[in-house]
Amino acid sequence: MITLKDIFRAVCNHISDVADIPVADSDMEEPVIRPSFKIFMDTVNAGLFSSALRQLKVYFNIYFYSSDRKHSKADIMEIEDKIAFSFLEPFEIKPNCCVYIDSLEFEKVTDGVLSCSFNFEIATEFGIEDKDGIGNETMEDLYINENLEE
Repeated sequence: MITLKDIFRAVCNHISDVADIPVADSDMEEPVIRPSFKIFMDTVNAGLFSSALRQLKVYFNIYFYSSDRKHSKADIMEIEDKIAFSFLEPFEIKPNCCVYIDSLEFEKVTDGVLSCSFNFEIATEFGIEDKDGIGNETMEDLYINENLEE
């Protein structure tokens, strides 16, 4: 089962590793340590995909704060390239769980800040117990010995 926490942690680790720049606490407003990233995740949609799959659609907004507010063009272009190239391959959330990031949107904001946004959908297994306390495991075949019933 993949949780929202797993998804958020995977994106934070990926961005930090790709750029070799730390991710700042997104709850902290000021002061912003430069260079750093702030990453925000919103759950756009959550629901039932099938009887054993939970569907999630998540939206990410990543802010990169360059080293220098006034002379940030080169830093921003370098980070934009690193992030864009890093998502050309499937993005791994956990072993055996990868997603494709189809579209990244970049916007240069004032004061040496780059904004990157993307979203993706994922369907993940979850366990449900029925009223009798029996899980949703697959049933085994039942064989009846007809000779014993006589």
